[in-house]
Amino acid sequence: MTNKQIFLNVLKYFFSWRILLFVVAFLSISLFPEFGARFPYTERVLEITHLPYWIWGFGNFDGVHYLRIAQNGYDALYTPAFFPVFPMLIKLASSVIPKNPLVDTAIYVDPAFFYSGLVLANVFFLLSLYFLYKLFRLDFSSKVSWASILLLLLLPTSFYFGSIYTESLFLLLSVLVFYESRKRNFLLAGLFCAVASATRIVGVLLAPVILIELYLAVKNKEIEIKSRKFALSVTGLAVSVAGLAAYMYYLWKTFGDPIYFISAQPFFGAQRSSTPILLPQVIYRYFKIFMSIPPFSLQFFNSMLEFVMTLVPLTLLVIYLKKIRFSYWLFAAMVIVIPTLSGSFSSMPRYILAAFSFLPIVIVKMGKYGKLAMTLSAILAIILASLFIRGYWVA
Repeated sequence: MTNKQIFLNVLKYFFSWRILLFVVAFLSISLFPEFGARFPYTERVLEITHLPYWIWGFGNFDGVHYLRIAQNGYDALYTPAFFPVFPMLIKLASSVIPKNPLVDTAIYVDPAFFYSGLVLANVFFLLSLYFLYKLFRLDFSSKVSWASILLLLLLPTSFYFGSIYTESLFLLLSVLVFYESRKRNFLLAGLFCAVASATRIVGVLLAPVILIELYLAVKNKEIEIKSRKFALSVTGLAVSVAGLAAYMYYLWKTFGDPIYFISAQPFFGAQRSSTPILLPQVIYRYFKIFMSIPPFSLQFFNSMLEFVMTLVPLTLLVIYLKKIRFSYWLFAAMVIVIPTLSGSFSSMPRYILAAFSFLPIVIVKMGKYGKLAMTLSAILAIILASLFIRGYWVA
């Protein structure tokens, strides 16, 4: 397939997914008539757009914080928990949209920021799918690659890719780091990694990917150590964490705390520990939670969701350890394991979206069970997207 044919096919997948997502959002009020209102600023950031709930709902929860930061910067306490690249891009995009002079920006967020954020998130995801297909094709057949794209779209929390969250931008940057590393363009990979590290803290976990692929390139004599390309490759590796370093410097100069993005986390109620807690301890903690709350409560459902959607990907990674390219496997494992060291699986159903690299081999090995898994995943996706749109915490 030519690049144009690939993009047109990706476009079909994307628009089918996006339309179905809006349909689910529209019907969500039938499943959950009462709005959960489990986050602040709904009327100040989302309802002010005067769009229907099934559109502004894609800015729920963290979305309101990114939009407020895009308009007002880090003027509110604890907002540095949210990294700067995405709100900066929203602010830049909103500059071409006329603002409403009647909006009091000290209280409300101008709707132009919502429009920009929602469009950007979806454009980033569309580009992610295109480059993800090209990345998969380096190792797998066209059939497996398209099946992997479909599985990604059907993941239970894939709706975050179409919401005002960093998921789509981070996926795009991650895919580009992998793709350029596989193409041995390590300088470009390092630059994309630098941006990723200022988009989300786990962006720094892409640096080991570059290091591993550079080692393989040298080992296989694809790059000579004394060559100019090797020097550029090392430069790419050196700058790969520059984004995080720049953000930490900003936080140090502005707030006197270079790791304020960690210090601010407890404010958002995720019950995270500042000292590392090992995975077995976290699993034990969740068993205690299951024993102490009503089994048909929303809290039980959320806890079980977090538990299952952390351990299932980890189990798959263990099973397919020797069948996945090591740089892919290591990144996926780190993305899943490291957040659990905080003592909680909170938000893990969303965090695992970044661990995209093991999807193709899962498709190949699941065989006849693949369709069943996709069907169950799609059903859960409908439930979770509906909950999210109606203001209930999912991840």
